[in-house]
Amino acid sequence: MALFKKHFLVIADRQSQRALHKLGVLLRSSTCFFTTLFAFSCSGLLATENEAKIPEQTEPLSSRWQPAYLMQRGDYRKAIDLYLEAYKKSGSHDFELLEQMALILLEHGARSGDPQKQLISFFGARLAGVSSPLDLLEAGLKSHSAETQLACVHTLASLQDDRSDEILLQAMSSEFFPVRMDAGYYLAQRKHPKATGQIEALMQQVPPFVKFLFPQFFATLGTKEALFILRQLMTDQESSCRVEAILNAARFNRDDLLPAIRTRASHLHSAEQEASATALGMLHDDSSLPRLKKLSTAPSTSVRLAALRSLLEMGQSSAKEAIIEIVKTGDLFAIALAGELQIGQEELAVFLKNPDLQIRLNAAIALLQAHDVRACMPLMEILLTDSRGLGIVPQFSSGRSLISWKIVPSIDQQKRDFLDMPAVSLAVREHLLQETVELEQQAFLSIARAVFKRQQIELIPLLISLLENTRTPEAILLLQEQANKAGAPLIRTYCMLALFRLQAGPSEYEESLKQWLITHRKTDMIRFRPSLPMGVRPFSSVYELTAEEQSRLLVEICQALADRHDDKCLKLLIEAIRDGHSENRYALAGLLLRALQ
Repeated sequence: MALFKKHFLVIADRQSQRALHKLGVLLRSSTCFFTTLFAFSCSGLLATENEAKIPEQTEPLSSRWQPAYLMQRGDYRKAIDLYLEAYKKSGSHDFELLEQMALILLEHGARSGDPQKQLISFFGARLAGVSSPLDLLEAGLKSHSAETQLACVHTLASLQDDRSDEILLQAMSSEFFPVRMDAGYYLAQRKHPKATGQIEALMQQVPPFVKFLFPQFFATLGTKEALFILRQLMTDQESSCRVEAILNAARFNRDDLLPAIRTRASHLHSAEQEASATALGMLHDDSSLPRLKKLSTAPSTSVRLAALRSLLEMGQSSAKEAIIEIVKTGDLFAIALAGELQIGQEELAVFLKNPDLQIRLNAAIALLQAHDVRACMPLMEILLTDSRGLGIVPQFSSGRSLISWKIVPSIDQQKRDFLDMPAVSLAVREHLLQETVELEQQAFLSIARAVFKRQQIELIPLLISLLENTRTPEAILLLQEQANKAGAPLIRTYCMLALFRLQAGPSEYEESLKQWLITHRKTDMIRFRPSLPMGVRPFSSVYELTAEEQSRLLVEICQALADRHDDKCLKLLIEAIRDGHSENRYALAGLLLRALQ
């Protein structure tokens, strides 16, 4: 500690501060250590008897670290005022001091009893790209908020050490089922020796109809004990559980379970036949070709489609025409499968004018998978909301190996007891919008203009990101048009932000963003979109903490300014922490850390 003190006393210019900042990053072991160090330093308790006799050395040290001491006490405004006063006198920022002030803020938020503050603090740590200390994550798992606990579990999953494994095991006793499920999933991924027992114990606690979520865990583990349980689940009383056990054995290439899968393929239950037909194709079991050919003529359309897909994947080209013939009947699963296999585009195009909304939109999505521009106009019905309030959610066949899309009217009025249908629908719409980037550029831009015109605010952050990433002159021109268009201030500000990041616009965009931040920092509070539990996340996405549109704009503006790494932007961030909403300061502290890196 004396060595640190000696270095602190000789800091004289900006270059020295930056060097010491890097040294601190290398040597810092935890936030708690530095918090204690700075608190003691400011109070003079670290000074030795001899050092105390040299006031010209101890006084500058005490004055310099006074803001960190005040921050530790919770006097945030006074601490920042004192820092800004010192900044005004010196004309340069103290990077080491700023870093510690930001870390203290994050720690205070993570240790708060307020679930919202805890959640925003972990969000801020993620924005900064720093790992929260394990003791804070352990404390976060005691929160009364499921989202906070999920954020902690997700962070722990990114760490690779024995201590994080122990905390994940603690999460298996959470009061929230989604938290236990995610913790079990990550333990299975790590093949933790206690994972099998923990997951099996959790499975015994749930109702039978929920057991279908667990075969994936045992297939992921792949140990002898886990595979034994997986084999048992193939004979479970619940059909959905048997089906998932068969499919996950194939997804994780457990070919040692092939004999059991062949046996299930001969059963009379259509759901098991479908799952087995799919699994045999995924495992490329040539010895099962006669069985697959027989199943391709089964009474159940889903069984026939699963068998035909497996035959096609195993080189039986005649299966392609058989699938197209089923597509012509208007079967939704066949239409979706044709899109997955990118076959039968002409047959699919015929359905684009079908009066049946379900058939029409499933055909459009199938053509989108084949990058066919004819999908554009029908897709507008689902991408652009109107008075019907249409939503879209996935629906699975009885054997859960085939998927189609169900169009739901008045989606916002649907019950949210088990499945948050509006949240799932938004995730699907965002996925479809992202897929439109693969179309010809003019087709994509026509969809983008329609989204802007109808002011589909929930899609704007993703659309702006897509346009920004294309970096074509046409995309930049569209952003410039929207940035200068009257009305829709949220869209206009998002476009200015993209142009600012692209450095493709006049300098007044930067000033407009700064003015927006000054105007909104006192009223806006960061809010997050609803999280989807495991089992209902479309496209096998993992848990992610995502801010709502208005909150996301606030975060992204601060992030863009932080990435500039200049003194004025740093000062603006510091003032936003002082003057903004009290709960926002924890996320802004993370962005301040990002600016100092």
